[in-house]
Amino acid sequence: MIFSLLNVRKKTAATIAGIAIAALCLWGISTWQDIPASELFSILLATTIMVGAVMIAAILLIAIFKILGNFLGKSPDTDNKGKQD
Repeated sequence: MIFSLLNVRKKTAATIAGIAIAALCLWGISTWQDIPASELFSILLATTIMVGAVMIAAILLIAIFKILGNFLGKSPDTDNKGKQD
């Protein structure tokens, strides 16, 4: 593969190749459908922002549920469970 000359890992090379293929496909569609590159870029940017917002919301929800689970799962009796006088 061409990326072996750059000494990158297989996953990194696959990511770079995927991004390059996607960019070329978008360029081909934009020239075929007469869509200006600026409009295509704005759609791509808006989609990227939306995906980022969804990812941040998911991470925040996971953190909130883990914190709530830790607070609700702990009770004062669980610390002294193994100790008996």
